Amino acid sequence: MSKKGKNTLRRRNVHNNKQAVELKKRIIRINEAISKKDLNALRRLATTGPGLINDGLRRLCWPLLLHYKNHNVEVSQVTHKDEYQVSLDVNRSFVHFPKGLSDKEKKQKQSVLYEVIVGILRRQPNLSYYQGFHDVCSSLLEVLGKEGAIKAGENIAMFLLRDALYDSLDPIMNQLDLLDTLIYLEDSLLYDFFRRSNMMPYFCVSWVITWCSHDLHDFSKITRLFDFFIASNPLMALYLSARVVINRRKELLLLECDSAIIHGFLSKFPQEIDVDDLIFRTSQLYQKYPPHVLQEMSGLLLAKTSSVNLYDEHWLILRADDTVDYSEANKILLLPSSERKPTHFDKSKKSDFFSNLYKTHALTILFAASASIVAAVLIASRWFMSKSVAENFGL
Repeated sequence: MSKKGKNTLRRRNVHNNKQAVELKKRIIRINEAISKKDLNALRRLATTGPGLINDGLRRLCWPLLLHYKNHNVEVSQVTHKDEYQVSLDVNRSFVHFPKGLSDKEKKQKQSVLYEVIVGILRRQPNLSYYQGFHDVCSSLLEVLGKEGAIKAGENIAMFLLRDALYDSLDPIMNQLDLLDTLIYLEDSLLYDFFRRSNMMPYFCVSWVITWCSHDLHDFSKITRLFDFFIASNPLMALYLSARVVINRRKELLLLECDSAIIHGFLSKFPQEIDVDDLIFRTSQLYQKYPPHVLQEMSGLLLAKTSSVNLYDEHWLILRADDTVDYSEANKILLLPSSERKPTHFDKSKKSDFFSNLYKTHALTILFAASASIVAAVLIASRWFMSKSVAENFGL
């Protein structure tokens, strides 16, 4: 091997050794957080870097983050209204993972998945099943097993994905209305491209309601995202959707400005995406425009009963050993749809917001253009002066 090749190999080994050391340190921190039941530390670890590392650690961390203990799960014998739809969706599950399943093994897994989803719905009969919840539950089942998946899925449904588990997806559609604001705040050119194409944000519905588990084929990426979403505000999936779109701006702006073409492009989640980098950038976006700020800026205020707005009050406040109380969540689920509407849907405010942003954007362009003109005039003046001086001196 050449000297250059040896140096490259040496540097690679040093890098790999450094990564291994950092990984060991992270595992130690995760185990310390587990032993101390330190939820804040676990949330930091779940939402940064490589997350909770592996499924063995997730089996210890997710129950803490989702406030349940592994024990026998009692399930009612009363049939839930959506069980037939569950059976239809379960028959379409386990397409991309686990790899190499025989038909018999797939049928067995689908049977257990049916029991998991029905168990959740029978324990919380006020929930309404939606197509895609089976993707969430199949991912939980792979990591946690049957009983763990029922308890984890129950708490996710009641506190994190509740806005998708009403008798309609209207609350989720209200969340999607915030997407264009996020895109404009980060990339006004891309927003203008979408606006001219009359593009609607429906391409990312499955990303939001399945935490990308319907769209990604790599199970390790799905579980990494689950670390992130389990430890975050329920609106985080929308921020991640915005970040995915913004990351693809170059490809998007090369497309024809047509809603069908753009929708077709965006509806395919990029399989090769670096999930750790995506999470990092999504967290930055969230910190810049947290949910209450985003709602106020856009003039689209989600319902007071939204799991997004009640996250701190109903979920984040829980300590490690607190027993989860479902009473408030059930009261919300029983409210008529007229009482679950956005607290404020001021279209004029939204129009004013975007109008002001356009004015700011236009002024920026105007000032830039003016500066360019002034610079051009100065350069031209100097050129004529130089030419005049040169002619006077016979140069």
